[in-house]
Amino acid sequence: MGEKILDGFPSKEEALDDFFAAWEPVRRTEYVTLDHAVGRVLARDLTSANTLPVVRASSFDGIAVKASAFANGLPDTSSWKLGVDYTRADTGDDFPDEFDAVVMIEKAAIREDGSVALDKDVSVTPGSGVRPAGSTLRAGDPLMNAGTIVRPTDLAALAMGGVAMVPVRAKPRVAFIPTGSELVPAGIKPHRGQNVDANSLMCKHLLIEYGAEPMLFPLVHDDPADLERAFEEALSTADLVVINGGSALGEEDFNARLIKRRGRVVHHYIAAVPGRPLMMAVVDEKPVINLPGPTMAAYFGSEWCLQAVIARMLDIPLHRRPTVQARAVAAKSSIPKMANIARVQVERDDEGYTARFLNFKAGELAACMTSNAQRVSPIGEAGWKEGDLLEVELLRGEEFIEARRANR
Repeated sequence: MGEKILDGFPSKEEALDDFFAAWEPVRRTEYVTLDHAVGRVLARDLTSANTLPVVRASSFDGIAVKASAFANGLPDTSSWKLGVDYTRADTGDDFPDEFDAVVMIEKAAIREDGSVALDKDVSVTPGSGVRPAGSTLRAGDPLMNAGTIVRPTDLAALAMGGVAMVPVRAKPRVAFIPTGSELVPAGIKPHRGQNVDANSLMCKHLLIEYGAEPMLFPLVHDDPADLERAFEEALSTADLVVINGGSALGEEDFNARLIKRRGRVVHHYIAAVPGRPLMMAVVDEKPVINLPGPTMAAYFGSEWCLQAVIARMLDIPLHRRPTVQARAVAAKSSIPKMANIARVQVERDDEGYTARFLNFKAGELAACMTSNAQRVSPIGEAGWKEGDLLEVELLRGEEFIEARRANR
């Protein structure tokens, strides 16, 4: 391709800005039960319909008493009767109106005859040991804001506030069309000239992770008529269409030509590798992405492009992964005119974290896909030296980072 192929391409940030200016997402709202709301994006602000406690409640396990009985100090409780002079009131419980204070059970021993023995230091005033109405939550109090992703703990607040059906943004429907006559489905042993479709399942679950509803199409061979039928079906049913493969300028790269003929190309070729032939287009007012076929290229395009497109469709910020500082175990060059993604294996030693950069072109593709970290080199960076401290994104929790083995 030559050196000139690296010149003149927009950065991924510039490409996304132009793409977002070329189409306006249509956002839909749907209602789901509380039990199905976790992980969904709230579509509007929610406030409480309930006041809790409704009237009042005990602050702790104890006995509800009449404060007037304590006006002159500790009363004689040797003849007290349950339901007349006191009643039981456990944490959060309401109790009859004639009682207006609560003594914690640790300071009130209930005898077998129903009378009570109180500790000498018990002090009671009207309302002591009582949570007033609305002390937990009041009708009209804000619960959650639109654009928030619902977590399990949020369900407790929503339930307390009287929310039964939760308004959430409908998940964008994303059609994913894998293409290539050489591909066979996962689980099928490839023969000479064939390769395994490793991208469909990977991208399906990446799309789920990003908050979308994937619509996975069967494999489509490199036949223009078959490709066009699948593309038209996807356009008619999906909010976003992703065609995987055929994005470059090869003899059988029919997909790029189909998209150019059917719609408006915003960008083709981006300063991001692997996967610079990625195409961004608008067809029938819908976003269309032609994702390059090689697995690392499909992954990087999903990370920087598909994730951003879906975040815009849901109107949420991009997810940020945790990062650590790690020392490079070897020098490595980078293409300064491109943003470069590299998968990394992070390990621990006595000085902290180390980063071993993997090479998907040198027999380490499977290791790349199972690695625990990654790094995207910014445009302008030409590489780094052994021992340089680099920030890397963790793809697994820090608790899974293992100690580095000697003599590797």
